[in-house]
Amino acid sequence: MEKQYYNEEEIKIHVILPWLQKLGYKMDCIEFEKTIKINEGRKTKSIFADIVIYSNSKLETPLIVIDVKGPNEILSKSGRDQVISYARLLPKIAPIAVLSNGKDFHVFQTLDKTRLKDLPKKNELLNDFVSTVLSKNIQDALREEATKELFTIEDVDVFKDLLKKCHNIIRNNEGYDAIQAFDEMSKVLFAKMYEEQFNKGSNRFTTDIFDKTLADLRVNIVQQQFQEILKTKGFKELFPPETKIDLKDRTIRELVRFFEKFDLTLTNFDVKGEAFEYFLGDTFTGGLGEYFTPRNVVEFVVECFSPKIGDKIIDPFCGTGGFLIYAFEIVSEKIRLNEFSDDEKVRWKKVLSDESLFGTDWKYRTAQACKMNMIVHGDGNTGVLQADGFKDVEGIIEEEKFNICFTNPPFGAKETDEKTLNLFELGAGRKSQAREILAIERCLKLVKKGKGLLAIILPDGILNGDRNSYVREFIHREATILGVVGLNKETFEGYNAAVKTSILFLRRKDEIDESVSKNVFMAVCKNTGYSSKGDQISGNQLPDILFDFKNYLKSGRFENIHKYSKIVDLKTSSERIDAERYIDYMELPIIENVEEIKRDSEYNFNDIIKISNDIISDISNDSYLKSFNTKDFKFYKFHELFSPITDDKILEKNVEYIQLGLHGKGRGLFKRETNKGEEIGANKLNFPKKDWLVFSRLFAKNGSFAIVYEEFEGGTLSNEFPTFTLYNEIYKKASLLEYIIFYLTSPQAINYVIRLTTGSTKESRGRFKENQLMDFIIPIPKNEKLFHEICEPILNRRQYIRNINKVVDSLDNISTYLQLNLPNIIED
Repeated sequence: MEKQYYNEEEIKIHVILPWLQKLGYKMDCIEFEKTIKINEGRKTKSIFADIVIYSNSKLETPLIVIDVKGPNEILSKSGRDQVISYARLLPKIAPIAVLSNGKDFHVFQTLDKTRLKDLPKKNELLNDFVSTVLSKNIQDALREEATKELFTIEDVDVFKDLLKKCHNIIRNNEGYDAIQAFDEMSKVLFAKMYEEQFNKGSNRFTTDIFDKTLADLRVNIVQQQFQEILKTKGFKELFPPETKIDLKDRTIRELVRFFEKFDLTLTNFDVKGEAFEYFLGDTFTGGLGEYFTPRNVVEFVVECFSPKIGDKIIDPFCGTGGFLIYAFEIVSEKIRLNEFSDDEKVRWKKVLSDESLFGTDWKYRTAQACKMNMIVHGDGNTGVLQADGFKDVEGIIEEEKFNICFTNPPFGAKETDEKTLNLFELGAGRKSQAREILAIERCLKLVKKGKGLLAIILPDGILNGDRNSYVREFIHREATILGVVGLNKETFEGYNAAVKTSILFLRRKDEIDESVSKNVFMAVCKNTGYSSKGDQISGNQLPDILFDFKNYLKSGRFENIHKYSKIVDLKTSSERIDAERYIDYMELPIIENVEEIKRDSEYNFNDIIKISNDIISDISNDSYLKSFNTKDFKFYKFHELFSPITDDKILEKNVEYIQLGLHGKGRGLFKRETNKGEEIGANKLNFPKKDWLVFSRLFAKNGSFAIVYEEFEGGTLSNEFPTFTLYNEIYKKASLLEYIIFYLTSPQAINYVIRLTTGSTKESRGRFKENQLMDFIIPIPKNEKLFHEICEPILNRRQYIRNINKVVDSLDNISTYLQLNLPNIIED
């Protein structure tokens, strides 16, 4: 069994250091908690690199920087950027950066952030690699970029907190829902940005000026600034001409009080952008989640094709602009790190902002959010339009104009407009067509022939449904399939979309032909870093798939690090193209100790003979066939024997919990499944203790009553399973509990439960309530001798069932062992 570690220090000592020694790195060449001082403007701070490995014991030339995370921490993009920044900021740049939580190891080249499959051995590394390949200008640019990123990581949380406080002020003062509050906060934020950009010398965005103009002139200065925005290029495109800030004066004043402390001109675009986008996503998840693609998926999709400087990029269904924003970030970084002159950098930045990024969304509300998002990130938003994604915008968005298309089209809706349908081969002659199917054809038409690239997220039904084989035939005719990545269903569940999806990567053909794609990269992702509630969780597999896919696209060699990646040759144009069809991604059981299984099986099979004899003996002695006189019993209400009890605990996000279920017919509890706290649809659960009684509100009518035995301690129950403790121990506790469960699951007791729950409302679904159980009458023998006579076969029955279950388990184990030794399935 794999040893558990609980903190960074344990991982460092027991995992990282042995790993380094095995690769040939000596302990006298390692420095711990290396202090690095950095400055940005007037801001300074010290950072600490967990581990730095040098070329020799003089500790002069660094080779590797390692950042160690806790065992349940997420290895995120910001974690990657942080450790790479540490490596770039050493007096001499270390060529390799490693991020690890003890289970996963992500190794990067410091210079271009490229992922490496493994950490090279010591004898494979050039001692002074950096100075041999990089000019001083590039090294300085890398250090400047690293400094900016480290301050960004720190400042993003501060700015996020500011936006959250302002949002809450509006909701509390005005009573708006989350989206309306976001709209009004955005107007005030852009008034602040406008004032700093155009009136820096006489900044009117202060509480002093706000109070003075309101008192003396009866003018709300922020409302006035907002009216100026509506006439200013670059801002006026965000709002309709008659728009006003729909907030009370006192609310606007509170927002000014918070915002005035920040000089947004000194806050870099990455900070403002990331905080704004985070807040945008958080807000839209509740109301417009279908227009938002999770950040992990956006980063993966864009990095697969890694746009170049000068590429024209389109998202015709852009939603809040996630793909465009991240493409902007990637190309911006390439411009900053390229050995251009300062004038060339300015020119390419302008090309990026004004000529490279284009998006449309048919909803005004969503297109507006996208424009805001792009402005806050530092882009001019000129290419984002409120328009029908299926139609050209003359001179701006036209067919064969773009190098790359990234998109996540809306699912489930039908296009019924005849003119729109007739624009497409996949729509012509039909009364309706799924918009996501038309989106495939539209996006392929937008990119250039022969080299245009498309990455599109699609519901799996298009990739594997029999009815959609004609769509797959169209895809093969028009494009080469470069890759297919299946996403787990939880990816979009937190955004109100339960559909299972895949990402399809295509390159448009020069000419239409009937050839079928060969050597297609496929991968199944079982964890994209999100729970079904949309929370971030550890174990994101997309970075590993990204390494496999990019490496394959670049070199043509397949050297995978992701367990469920594969190269597939498709045979016909109509066959399924979902990755799950071609990759065996289900985990097979592992039989660790065959000899132990044999011993247990022999013991249990011998025991079945004894069990059979005991049951026959009980039946012949009439143990189960007795009749009783009512006057020999005393009748107790359930509340005279039991009191309710719970041990509710708040769940921790990254801790795994065993969730218990309850069989019917008195057959007891069972271990249903194990999930992390973040994957469970409740904040807290009940942790039952040995000898508690439990029942199912919903299935009491099926005999779902049980005792909590010792093996179920440590498991959890939801509030659908009330629990009780026996306080009136008339007889021996264990026997009394068995007797009461036996009676509660008797035909007469079940009939009574059914009568009590008949006529329940649809909402209650026939639940048996605690107060009904508390008044339930249970007959218990007055005489201890009679009680034991009744209990003996009850206890025997329980033991028989346990022993028989062991036999069944043994039979299952040896059958599984035999099955696993049979040959695996060989596909044609």
